[in-house]
Amino acid sequence: MRVIVVGAGIAGLGAAFRLRELGHEVVLLEKDGEPGGRCRSVLWHGIWAVTGAFAFLGSETGLIEQATKLGLYTPDQLSDLTAAHRWNVLVKRQQALDFGAFDMLAAARHPYIPLGEKARLLATLPKLAKQMLEADAHDITSTVALDDVNACEYFRRYSPTFVDYFLEPCMGMFCGYGEDDFSLAWAAWSSAGRLSWSGSTMWSFKERGAGKLTWALGRHLAADPGTDYRLGQAVERVEFDSDGVRVHTAAERIAGDAVVMAVPGHQVAPLLPGLDAARRGFFEQVDYAGHHIVYYLLDRPKGELLDTYVLPAADGFRRTGNLRFTDLGDGRTFAHSQWKDWGCREHAGAATEELLAIAWADVVDAVPALQGTRVIDSFICRQPAAICKRPKGYIGRLERWRDLGPLPRVAFCGDYLSNSTVGQAHWTGLEAVRELTAS
Repeated sequence: MRVIVVGAGIAGLGAAFRLRELGHEVVLLEKDGEPGGRCRSVLWHGIWAVTGAFAFLGSETGLIEQATKLGLYTPDQLSDLTAAHRWNVLVKRQQALDFGAFDMLAAARHPYIPLGEKARLLATLPKLAKQMLEADAHDITSTVALDDVNACEYFRRYSPTFVDYFLEPCMGMFCGYGEDDFSLAWAAWSSAGRLSWSGSTMWSFKERGAGKLTWALGRHLAADPGTDYRLGQAVERVEFDSDGVRVHTAAERIAGDAVVMAVPGHQVAPLLPGLDAARRGFFEQVDYAGHHIVYYLLDRPKGELLDTYVLPAADGFRRTGNLRFTDLGDGRTFAHSQWKDWGCREHAGAATEELLAIAWADVVDAVPALQGTRVIDSFICRQPAAICKRPKGYIGRLERWRDLGPLPRVAFCGDYLSNSTVGQAHWTGLEAVRELTAS
């Protein structure tokens, strides 16, 4: 087959690589000037700064297999980031508390949670644990029975402290989510199973960080004679019928036997005018959280600063979700802050310089010790649509969409079909290929 892959994020790159392994001809189209989507990195002041995903989960063995095939998974190229991903929640703007592991049981045991709330919270875990243990690690719809309530709404009944100083800041840090952006079903599913981030090791690459994987995939496919690899090629629409598919760009119409739609879920419906009403209805309800990343080079050593500060909305930090500081050993500190979706939307029309000023004011507000620090340089990676939201009802809609069955010649992949980790998004690309080649 001649398969056109629209989008060169990790899902599209994974799909293209697998198609070529199976001997199919590939046309890979990406609107940006480089591959990777939300998993890429840039060299800035001699430092590799990632512009999305920071690390990979050791439990997601598909990424290890992919990196091994590219010759990247060797001890001299890898970094263990497990310890670096411990997190300190800044409570009441005064005390930074280490919350340890990223799971509900660890949080429920934390001494900061009042004893009465802790007892009520622990009483809810057996029921949830049953659902979590029965969940299919590759199927988000396996917890659909819990999809009728938002996670924060559910847990606030038992422990407001758990929500304010663990759940909301944790989700804000990793996803940019607000309280209404994730259901109990997603929270339970993403915390369980062999592919979850709960208790897993985290790793990356010494050079280029997480972005090295998509960079290497792009280089591999660009050099492959069976792949027509095109960057800077924005797709305007995709047509399909029993005779094949036609993908339209501004310059030409590209014909193929099948297409893999590897773009964010909210971009699918506008590109597929021939999509039926039921499927279109699902895609039109997909929404993404913003998650801007701001980088700073500070003219001071790290000193007494902690590695990480996670900022709760309960204490007024609705915009900035977390801060991270790394001492460069030469009197300078490399730092970054990440914004939650609320801040990204509130300042959607702001100019870059204005965003940088607002972001730095948030940093100083959270860590007053930085008042008067000279910022040598800074830049912002604007991600207005970074991670798929999974609010109450989302997983039920996804299940109904899946029940419609596959479309002839069209397959879909992306984080909206599973979780937003790099490994899960990559897996959806492999699943898209399996679906196409099985039909």
